[in-house]
Amino acid sequence: MLKADTPVARFLALYARETAEKNLSAVTSHFADTFLFAGPSGTQTVRSTDFAAALPKRKALFDQLGSRPAELTAVQETPLDSRYTLARTTWRFSFLRDNTPAQQFDTDSTFLIDTGLPGTSEADFKILLYLPHHDIMQILRDRKILQS
Repeated sequence: MLKADTPVARFLALYARETAEKNLSAVTSHFADTFLFAGPSGTQTVRSTDFAAALPKRKALFDQLGSRPAELTAVQETPLDSRYTLARTTWRFSFLRDNTPAQQFDTDSTFLIDTGLPGTSEADFKILLYLPHHDIMQILRDRKILQS
């Protein structure tokens, strides 16, 4: 269980809770209007409106695959200055479908978070960079959770 005792850890715990609750508008609100996605296949800038449009499709796919809410299990923070923090996180994914054994695996992601000026509420922090360290779709294919 994650001990969220810093503003950044509490922000990420809120993000994880809202993701688990499938509160997609709240999840989207935690990203900057335009943010950088840097995944295993390259980088791209993403508008939060485009991200919001893609989330329901991802949610539907994960629901179909028997996904349980991802659990945030670790946060390692590196303050870059008084405003920006790099947070390396670990997430536990669990999948359970009828007539198949449960599967669980961990993945790592890094976030660059704008904590704003002093006095900014944790709920108002913004994710500027999302860097998943693993290709989750490839993991799902490798584990035969997702059929190619």
